[in-house]
Amino acid sequence: MTTLEKDGRATEPLVIGLGSEHRGDDRSGLEVVRALRDRVRGAARLVEGPADATALLDLWEGREWVIVVDAVRSGRPPGAVVRLEVARGEVPGPLGATSTHGLSLADAVELGRSLGRLPARLTIFGIEAEELRVGDRMTPAVEAAVQEVCGRVLDELGRLSPPIGST
Repeated sequence: MTTLEKDGRATEPLVIGLGSEHRGDDRSGLEVVRALRDRVRGAARLVEGPADATALLDLWEGREWVIVVDAVRSGRPPGAVVRLEVARGEVPGPLGATSTHGLSLADAVELGRSLGRLPARLTIFGIEAEELRVGDRMTPAVEAAVQEVCGRVLDELGRLSPPIGST
């Protein structure tokens, strides 16, 4: 059940993991959400993201806080983690560069901004990808980054309520 504030925004955080199941490191966002399933204990809604980035607009509409996790290509070392608060500024172009669909995450954010359909707060965790070919497994550096991002998301969610996700 979604909790609503006075202004009608959903106060329950939404965590969206993006990626392609069969493209190596591109599935890192999906793996973060999967790893969080048994650990958030109702502190957030978890969604394995849509293949079409424009569908994000519907997912996050009316939300107070949305966290999106996605593989990125920004020139950093594989497995590097980037955290952005997007509602305050543009998404750097390279952070959406792994999309194999029509629009990248950066494009979806800018479209949402121009249509007035961004959540009140939008946090993006980007995990620097190394291998994105079809059939590749996640690289060790990205596997480690998935665990790091899980911990960071749990830390952020834990600031809203009593500690969660201890294993």
